Amino acid sequence: MRYQFILWPLAWLCACSGPEAPDAAVCRDVVTRLCQTSACPGVAEQLDLDASCETTLLERTGCGAEGFAFVSPARERVLDCREPLIRGGTTTERAPSCEDTTRFLVECPDVATFFRGEQP
Repeated sequence: MRYQFILWPLAWLCACSGPEAPDAAVCRDVVTRLCQTSACPGVAEQLDLDASCETTLLERTGCGAEGFAFVSPARERVLDCREPLIRGGTTTERAPSCEDTTRFLVECPDVATFFRGEQP
């Protein structure tokens, strides 16, 4: 029983380690989450989205390509800005709230500009 208390935190830490997700995967994750909330007030308008949300964003950003890498904005900036979008969970099976997506757009105008296909 005593070993469980010692080994459990170690097992938990090891489960959270591993290689970083490629930039393309991070970008596609943000695209999925933005498209899940494109019906929220202001989201489609701010990102200039149409019915083919995912295709549009993947083409604009270039993150549909496996070799995609963030330049501007930097990967760290996108990861920081992505935080509200993953607040409800790390899986895309649960969409972010409209409030969290609005927070992403308001607090990260440079990243939102990137997803509009413009230079930040």
